[in-house]
Amino acid sequence: MKRFLLCILLLLSTCLMPLAVAQEPDSATDSVTVRWAKFVFDDPSGRNIVMFSSEAPLETVIGMTSDLYGFINFNLDSLLDNPTAYFECDVTNFKTGIELRDEAMLSEEYLAADSFPFATFNLLSIKKTSDMVIMNETVANIVGRGEFSLHGVVDTINVTLTATYFEANEITETRLPGDILKFKADFDIRMSNFGITIPEEVILKLDDRIHVRIDAFGGTGVEPIDRTVVPVDSVDVPAEEVEATE
Repeated sequence: MKRFLLCILLLLSTCLMPLAVAQEPDSATDSVTVRWAKFVFDDPSGRNIVMFSSEAPLETVIGMTSDLYGFINFNLDSLLDNPTAYFECDVTNFKTGIELRDEAMLSEEYLAADSFPFATFNLLSIKKTSDMVIMNETVANIVGRGEFSLHGVVDTINVTLTATYFEANEITETRLPGDILKFKADFDIRMSNFGITIPEEVILKLDDRIHVRIDAFGGTGVEPIDRTVVPVDSVDVPAEEVEATE
């Protein structure tokens, strides 16, 4: 009887052993795919929009440009997982509708565009998001914090962002290559925080508080700008030197 029971136990252990082994995870096959994506914002058709507005007692000023470059890089399955973002805008291309006002805006008294032609934003962190995961054609409402530079001065600001994600298909390819991220960002700055003082004669026509809105599309298939390439200035060769080489 003891031998019979021992045989039964050995038989059961032999049958159950493969099942126990089968339940162990295989690191090679059960690895989790993380959906990291880098969206580059550089629309050659100039359809991205950066707009600022000043609402003073005697005048409302609105300026616009399509000169925007940047990127957003984050984990689509975990938006708080160390996201990065950077944007820059050439302020010399802003237009307000009045040429003389544009010239004054770019002068040393205000933006000093000759010395500081770019306004930039660098994301520091995401403070809050409506969703941790962003899926195809879904929207995430995000509050972020970052460094904004203007007029050679850097200030920390809060930004509200609405992001919509689109997986690549035949329709989205007519806009940009790869997956697409559409975003609308809003934030306020104060010119006084960037060393810009409004002259007393225009204090009722220009508000210290400026509202900025960005409406832009970025794609994972858009080639980023190579910042390591140094542009070479063209050199005019005198006509007599050209003739000598012919």
